[in-house]
Amino acid sequence: MKGMTRLALGALAVAAFGVVATSDVQAACSRVSAQGEGLTKELAAEMAKINLDFAIMTKGTKAAGPVQTSCGAPGPLLLTTCTAKQKACS
Repeated sequence: MKGMTRLALGALAVAAFGVVATSDVQAACSRVSAQGEGLTKELAAEMAKINLDFAIMTKGTKAAGPVQTSCGAPGPLLLTTCTAKQKACS
């Protein structure tokens, strides 16, 4: 019976540590954004996502959550600029 109690307490301690570790990781998150340009909205959005992936990788963090993209109207050289944002955690 003592063995089962110790096993249960050990499992509880490991579970509690996992919850504490998870909240520490969430505290180390930031919002990363990047821009991309292209002749079409689709190309600009894809370039923004590629640049975002590169920015997250160079920070040494991992992407968390969905990517949000927003694009403006075509500029003077008919290039569209898009911005991609995503949460990244270490």
